[in-house]
Amino acid sequence: MTEDVSNFIMQLIVMTMSNLQLIISLLLVVIVAACFLGRYVVLTRKLVISSFGMLAFSVFGTIIANLFIPEDLDKNLVFVLDNGLTFLLYIYSFIFYMFAFKEKKVLRAIESTVCFFLFSLYISTFSQMTVIYLVGGTEDVVIDVFYENLADSPLWLAISGMALLITLALFIIAYFGFYKPKKYYIIGIPHRVIFVIWAALFIVFPFVPAMLPSEEVPIEFRYHIMSIMFAIGIIILGIAAPVFVIISSADKALREQNKSQEAYMAAELEYIGRYKKKQVETRAFRHDIKNNLAITRMMLEEGHTEEAKEHISDMLGKVSSLSPKYVTGDEMLDIIISMKADRMDELDIKFTLDGVTDGGLNIKPMDMCSIFANALDNAIEAASSCEDPYVSFSIKRTDKFFIIKITNSASGKIDIEKLMSTSGYTSKSDKEHHGFGLMNVRRAVEECNGILKAESLDSSFTLSVMMPRKAVS
Repeated sequence: MTEDVSNFIMQLIVMTMSNLQLIISLLLVVIVAACFLGRYVVLTRKLVISSFGMLAFSVFGTIIANLFIPEDLDKNLVFVLDNGLTFLLYIYSFIFYMFAFKEKKVLRAIESTVCFFLFSLYISTFSQMTVIYLVGGTEDVVIDVFYENLADSPLWLAISGMALLITLALFIIAYFGFYKPKKYYIIGIPHRVIFVIWAALFIVFPFVPAMLPSEEVPIEFRYHIMSIMFAIGIIILGIAAPVFVIISSADKALREQNKSQEAYMAAELEYIGRYKKKQVETRAFRHDIKNNLAITRMMLEEGHTEEAKEHISDMLGKVSSLSPKYVTGDEMLDIIISMKADRMDELDIKFTLDGVTDGGLNIKPMDMCSIFANALDNAIEAASSCEDPYVSFSIKRTDKFFIIKITNSASGKIDIEKLMSTSGYTSKSDKEHHGFGLMNVRRAVEECNGILKAESLDSSFTLSVMMPRKAVS
């Protein structure tokens, strides 16, 4: 095998691994956007297949370069062409992200392309400096990697292999550890700023020794120090900073989860308390009903018709008091509505209920709380700031769906797109514990195979939940 053929095969392997690493990075950014930035995105098979267009694009560019670009081409022109190809790859990534996100496509595409660029730069720097450190960090090694045998030496094979393995490991951890089990640990703005600063330092930090004056510090010693600094930085920055960010975000997500669980437990305790109270009242009514009927009969026999009517009216009032005030056809939904209706009575918010669900909604109690307790809380919060506050809850049925609408008075029109995004929207001053919009509601509805929509007018806001009329496994 000739040296030219060997170099060509080496270049082909390095190029293939580099492009696979870019494809995995492209998809990793999508998962990070969903699980850590709170973006609304679904990783579909079609989206995964489209990511391989980057590989085809790169292979096509390489073939054109080998067929039509002469080997003795000016190095400056080669540099321009190489950077031009890289620029086109990032254009492709921008278009890819345009189709990946469901909301604010341009903004999310810009954001994700920047993340993709920073991550690619980080992995590249990490792999290059680690390999340089492992082989001694000498001047000869650096010249071999970056000047004499660019992309076609065994060292570049090691660099590309390390970058691919690291990116693949991160993708597997993110996909099976967070995306697949639907674990969402939204990173707040302060932590994002810290993370960007960390990434910048992580990329720039190792190159500081290279900028030292050559007349005072030998170049080989500088490269060696640079590689050692990067190896230490891997432990200090590469592990400590991400762990800190993820732990902080996980703590925040767990607080949100605990809040949902508390709402569920409160609803359960409320249900148990009301059930016991109704049982006691029902037993007392049954005990007295015979005596009351006997008294009524006596009144009628003695001709005291008006007194008998009044006595019957009193008994009917007791019967009405034993019946639930709000009936939807779903026991857990009845309890949630009753709890929130009591709260609305305290705030002088008018509440109306219309329609029933025959056979119930057939969704898990926890999902019921995540959807309707949160939705009603949002409606109460919005209505409480209006002059004529009201909340209405309506249920309609089709052959295959329940259509539930929660409408509340509003003080003005709001940005639906911003509200429905999971990046945060709140009028509360406590933005640390609020500002996730309808994130929990939306995800719970989608897990139940439902659809969530919202409509905002100048004086009202309506949240529509469409749920299938069958049990959800």
